[in-house]
Amino acid sequence: MIFRRSYSDPFRRDLPGACLDPGTAAIASLALAALGTGASVIGQSNRAQAEAGQGNYMAQVARNNQMLAERNTTLAEQQGQVQEDRQRLKTAQLMGSQRASLAAQGGDVNAGSDLDILGDTARAGESDALTIRNNAAQQAFGYRAQAAAAGGQANLYSANAANTMANLPFGIASSLLGGASSLADKWAGYLRNNPGDTSNYQWSQPGNVSPLP
Repeated sequence: MIFRRSYSDPFRRDLPGACLDPGTAAIASLALAALGTGASVIGQSNRAQAEAGQGNYMAQVARNNQMLAERNTTLAEQQGQVQEDRQRLKTAQLMGSQRASLAAQGGDVNAGSDLDILGDTARAGESDALTIRNNAAQQAFGYRAQAAAAGGQANLYSANAANTMANLPFGIASSLLGGASSLADKWAGYLRNNPGDTSNYQWSQPGNVSPLP
């Protein structure tokens, strides 16, 4: 046997359905829009700070590379000078040995073929010294170009980081204005759809809604 509860059962209780009045729904919608705008502003600020931090880091790396290239430039020039002087010293020592040898053989180191031999030695030694100087200069020039490129890159990274932070207030202002415009549109739409005061309602009987007096 199946028992059915009569709708006239005195213990029966009707539960009112969950419902938001238009005013509350409008306020909730505005609150969500405001939260969305706030989250957008915070995210925009975090992204800008991250980009600026990355730019500053890359700028510092580039400056380190610039300093290293400048140091290499100085070292190349110094080493070239040392090697050039060493080559001239070697040439002078060789010419001294040649003079002693030619003089021991009874030659005249100030004239004739003996003088030509010494002259050839001097010219060859000077040519080697100048070659060393040119090679060092080319090496230093390459390092100097690297330093200039790294310095320019560092300035570019720094400028981009500064511009990112400088433009952040404008981006935030744009987001806030857009959010305010959206809120105004939502509120205007609510007022158009609800011209009367429909924000105050009371629940009377289950399923029935009547406005407050």
